[in-house]
Amino acid sequence: MAKRNGNFPEDVMIEVLSRLSVKSLLRFKCVCSEWCSLFENPSFISKHLRNDNNDRLFITYMVTDDEDDYSYPTDSFCLFPDGTLTDISLVDLDFQQPMREFLGGPFDGIFCIHGPKNDRLILCNLATKESRTLPKRRVVFPRFCSISDTIMGFGLDIMSNDYKLAMIHTLWDEKRQELYEFAHVAIYNLRTNSWRDFKSFKSDHYVMSFWSGSLYLDGVCYWLSRFRNNDHAVILSFHLGNDVFEEVQEPHIPESKPTILGIYNHSLCVLLSHNIENYYDIWVMKDKCWIKQLSIGPFVGVQRPLGFWKKGAFFVVSTSGQLLLYDPNTQEMRDLRVTCFDVSVHIYKESLIRLKGGDNLLDFDIPWHVLGIYQTNSC
Repeated sequence: MAKRNGNFPEDVMIEVLSRLSVKSLLRFKCVCSEWCSLFENPSFISKHLRNDNNDRLFITYMVTDDEDDYSYPTDSFCLFPDGTLTDISLVDLDFQQPMREFLGGPFDGIFCIHGPKNDRLILCNLATKESRTLPKRRVVFPRFCSISDTIMGFGLDIMSNDYKLAMIHTLWDEKRQELYEFAHVAIYNLRTNSWRDFKSFKSDHYVMSFWSGSLYLDGVCYWLSRFRNNDHAVILSFHLGNDVFEEVQEPHIPESKPTILGIYNHSLCVLLSHNIENYYDIWVMKDKCWIKQLSIGPFVGVQRPLGFWKKGAFFVVSTSGQLLLYDPNTQEMRDLRVTCFDVSVHIYKESLIRLKGGDNLLDFDIPWHVLGIYQTNSC
C-alpha cells in the first residue's frame, strides 16, 4: 500500500507536484523538509521534465540592421510562453549579462553561453534564475592541432545521478592540413564542478557540426551526422554513464535521407525525407529496431523541416521563410506568424536543475509570470 502524505497517497502527491511550474515548486520548498528534498531529487527533476505540459517552443534566428548595409547579422532569442501554441504571442529573451556568443541549448532547460571574460563557459537556468560560471579548462591538444568544430550535449547520467555537459571537439592538424584522427572529449560534472578530458573515437570518419543540435534520452545524447567518405547519414550516440560512443544506423530506405531527430512517445524517432519533393516518414526506434510510424505529405511550399514538437507534430519553414507547424493527427498546417532569417527551433522545458554555487541572474529579462501562467490548469 502506498505511503500517505496528509490526505493523499504519496505517489498521487508526487504526480500532482510534477505537473506544477518551477515557480510554484520553488515557493513550496518552504512547506516541509520532505518537499524541499524531493524537488532536488534527480528522479523527481526527470519526472518533471518529462511532463508534456512543461514544453515551450524556443526559437533562435538572425536579425539584420535594415539601416546599416555593412552590419553583421546578430542572434535573437524568443519564447512562446503558451505550451499549447493556442496563443502564439512571443517573448524576447535577453540574457542581460555580457555574452560573447550563444553556444547551445536549451538542454533540459539549461542554456550554455560563452562569457566575455577569460574564455569562460556559463550555464544558465531561466526558470530558477540561476547561473554557474564553469571552471576554466586546462586542455592540451596534440601538437599542431586546433579545434575545427564542436558538438555539445547535456543530460542526467542515470548511473551516477549527476548532470553532465559533454563537449566533443573535432581537431584540425595544421601540419598535415587534414582532420586529426581522434576526437577530443571534455566532460563537465555538475556535482563536482570539475572537468575531465580524454581522447575518444575516430572522428575523422564523420562530419559533425555544431548546427546539428543534440538530443537527450534516458542517459544518452544523440547527434545526427554523416559519413565523410560517402555522405550517408548516421546517428552518433554518447552514453553519459560509461563514456561510450556508438553508431546508430538510420532506417535504410532507398531514395530517402534523415533530416531531424526527435522523441516520439518517449522513444527515439527520425523524420525521413524522400527524394519525392516534400514527402516524409516518421520512424520510431523500438527494442533497437526501426518501425515506421506514419507517412506524411506531399506538402506544397515547404522548404525544409526544422524540428519535432509534441505527439509527432513538427515544424517546417516555408519557401517564403514562414515558420509553420504540421500536426499529423489533424493533418493541419498552422502558420505561427514568424517570418525570419535562418530560424532554428528547440523545445524549452522549465527545469528544476539547480546551478548552486553560481551567480544569481536576477536581471534575466523574462517575467516570472510568463513561465508560470500557462501551467495553472495542469493539475
